[in-house]
Amino acid sequence: MKYFTLILALGLGIFMGHAQQAIKIKPELKVGTVLEYELDAQGQTLPLFLKISAIGVDGIVFDYDLQNGMTGKFLNTKINLEKGNSLNWDQPIPGEERKLADNQTIAMLSRTFLKELLQNKKAIYDGIELWLKDIPKGSEIVSGGNELDAIYATTADGNVQYWVLNNDDFPILLKISGNPGGINLVCKDIKNQ
Repeated sequence: MKYFTLILALGLGIFMGHAQQAIKIKPELKVGTVLEYELDAQGQTLPLFLKISAIGVDGIVFDYDLQNGMTGKFLNTKINLEKGNSLNWDQPIPGEERKLADNQTIAMLSRTFLKELLQNKKAIYDGIELWLKDIPKGSEIVSGGNELDAIYATTADGNVQYWVLNNDDFPILLKISGNPGGINLVCKDIKNQ
C-alpha cells in the first residue's frame, strides 16, 4: 500500500508539473494597454510601442511611438477586422493618423482570417497560404514571464511564420518571421497601465 501511495503521489506531482507548464495567458486588452515590439526592418532593429487608445466592437486604435519620437495613430476599423486579408507595411509618417483600405490591417490580422485558420487549419493572408501548426518548442511568445495564448501558422516550407494572439475579437500579430516584405517583428511585452 505504501508503494501504491508513493507512485500515485509521484504521478500526480508529474501531472501537476506538466499542467502548470501548459497554462497560457490571454492578456486583457483595454485602453492604455501597451504592446512593446522589436521591429527588424531589413537588418535594422528598432523599438516600436503601440498603446491602445480606443477599443470596442467597432475597432481598435493604436497610438504608435517609433524610434526618434516618431508618433501617430494606426486605426483598425470593424471593416478592416472583418475583411482584412493583407497587412499594411507602409512606412509610418510622423504625426499621421493612418486609415487603411478595407482589406488591410495593421499590427493585427482579421477576425475572418483567424476563424478560417482555426476551422480549416489553413488560410491566406498577404497572398501567402499559412497552415495551422503547434508552436515549435522554444519559440513561444512570453510576456511578464508568462507564455501568451498564441496561434502559430507557417507556410508549407516553413519559411514564413506568424504567431497571433488567440483572441477572436482582436487577433494581435505577436511575431512574424521570414516576411517576404523584409520587415519582421516580435512582441517583447504586453503591459496594462
